[in-house]
Parts: sequence; C-alpha cells; structure tokens
Amino acid sequence: MVTDKFKWDDLDKDGMTYLMENRKEVFKSYQKMVGNLGTHLDEKTRQLVMLAIQVNSPSPDAIKIIIPKAIRAGAARDEIIDTLILTTPVVGLSTVMKMLPFVLKELESFEKAYGELR
Repeated sequence: MVTDKFKWDDLDKDGMTYLMENRKEVFKSYQKMVGNLGTHLDEKTRQLVMLAIQVNSPSPDAIKIIIPKAIRAGAARDEIIDTLILTTPVVGLSTVMKMLPFVLKELESFEKAYGELR
C-alpha cells in the first residue's frame, strides 16, 4: 500500500515535532487523549471529522498530520476535499477557499512521495 512508506520525519519541523522530540511525555499524553476520543466511529470517519475541525484552526499545520492519517484509514482524495467543502456553512466560503490550496498542496506532496491516491 502506498501509505506504508509514509515517514513522520517527512513533516516540516514545527511545534508538534518539537514536542515529539523534546517533551515526549506531553506528546504521549496528548496522543492518548486524542486516541480515546470518538471511539464509536471508524478510523476514516474520525480522521475526516478531525480534518473538518482543523479547517477553522488558526494553525493549519495539523492538516499535514491529519491527511496522511485519513489516507491510511482509507480516505480517498475526493473524500478529503469533500470534507473541506462540507465545512463551508460553518466556517464560511472564504475560510474554505483559504484552506483549499493548503489541502491540495498536502495531497499533491503525499502523492508525489507515495503514489497517486484513489
């Protein structure tokens, strides 16, 4: 599978990476908390919901983490784009238009590195 080649070190150096490297206990606690949320949803749905929530985030870098997780969980390119578009009534068209190039860039980067998505 194309996503088997994904490496976390492919991500840009950012705050999350800093925590993973320098404050592992904080990052592990965060991962445990997030892992216990939405347990009645399948993993693909959980990741698409997380993506929808992140659309309105002041820090869109989390999308770099969520998109690979969603893809590994079976989300297709169009499902990821539809998730973004579905947020329009809540976050507004201008926010979606601002985030769409970022999401498309992440999808393109992922496809360039690991192969075309379905």
